[in-house]
Amino acid sequence: MSRFKIALCDDDPAFRAVMEREVSQICRSLQIDAEILPTASAGELLTALGHMSVQLIFLDIDMPDMDGVLLGRLLRQQDCSADIIYVSNMEERVYEVFEAHPWSFIRKAHFSQELPGVMDAYVQSLHQRVGRVVLQNTQGVHRAFGPDDILYIEAAGKTQKLFLVDEDEPFLIRTSLHELEQQLIPMGFIRIHKGFAVNYRYIQKITSRSVLLDNGQVLPIGRDRLTSARETYLALMKWRGLEREE
Repeated sequence: MSRFKIALCDDDPAFRAVMEREVSQICRSLQIDAEILPTASAGELLTALGHMSVQLIFLDIDMPDMDGVLLGRLLRQQDCSADIIYVSNMEERVYEVFEAHPWSFIRKAHFSQELPGVMDAYVQSLHQRVGRVVLQNTQGVHRAFGPDDILYIEAAGKTQKLFLVDEDEPFLIRTSLHELEQQLIPMGFIRIHKGFAVNYRYIQKITSRSVLLDNGQVLPIGRDRLTSARETYLALMKWRGLEREE
């Protein structure tokens, strides 16, 4: 995954600037590597979402072209999986937003006071998400990774190198490979060597001495791990096939 993407949608340019500044500041304080996308209307947000995926949306309710309640419902009908945090002074409409399954609600008049607590709780919730994992690098920066984001992991002493899809530099984590492996097993990672764990999605072939990745890279495989790695890989590929047929 690249950066954590957050969209803001509010037709008031002054408050939109406040939101952008405050959200950027709280992301920095929480060590979140975030990209902020401000939009001024429902139409502008929908257009933006057609070109990029975001993980979190701060959404105003009172907007002229389409209000936030209708927009939230539309996003869910379009299978948008982004979390929504409503931001509004219209507290009397808070019950209307439930159909959009929002993550939280912040009162616009108290945005600066309520944002830190909401975002802190949100980041903590990301750690509990099935299918995603939030990891902190050696510089203290948090990033959220999905099942397709990491190619493989290489151990370098007490530091683990996460090699990412479409990124040249690895994401460095200070932990043991065993501890990291336990977090990533549910996402389909296979331990192939004392110093390597690989994402099964990017395995092209397993031989008696190595693992060939789709990008042509060759990783070593431990003799004592060959049988279990092959069995796990075949089981995961079978499960993946069944999942696609459903």
